[in-house]
Amino acid sequence: MLLAVILSAVIQSVGLGDNLQLEFDMTGCTESKTPVLSRELEETIENMIRAVEDLLQRVTGAAPFRTEGEGTDLEFAAPLRFPDGIGQGQVLASLFRWRNTVRLDIKIVHNRVFMTPRGIASDRRCYLNDYQASTTIATGAGGIPESFQREVISGISAARDAVQRHNRRSHAPWSQVAVAAK
Repeated sequence: MLLAVILSAVIQSVGLGDNLQLEFDMTGCTESKTPVLSRELEETIENMIRAVEDLLQRVTGAAPFRTEGEGTDLEFAAPLRFPDGIGQGQVLASLFRWRNTVRLDIKIVHNRVFMTPRGIASDRRCYLNDYQASTTIATGAGGIPESFQREVISGISAARDAVQRHNRRSHAPWSQVAVAAK
């Protein structure tokens, strides 16, 4: 890049720049493995699809389905049921290229909100049921790391049961949490 800038400056100072069109293809000069790396990342993503679907099925008990992703991103969703039956939720997984690796993001989305003391649904999202986790996966990896799978399974289980767990621990009526679907 520095060489291209210096060469361009020299051509301009000599006066040849007005009649001479130069193009510099920096991808060939700086990183000749770009097409190979791109192909390896795409193969890694393709190889991870089944592992992501299996993980979502383990945490929700329901078969995941593929949703629309941006560009080459793959997105999956599986329905999540809350123990109290209030509201609807989904576990979403996004599998995509991130720099020179593959990234997997998993999160819970839901429509649960806190209720006011009068029993009316508020605008305050029930953050107790929120969860998100991310990991990067090196090219050629055979699956999702076991430690990440354990973290996701325990984290989603804890988030799903968070309201009930809070209410069991808080015996005083003024400490109880009530939720509604919005």
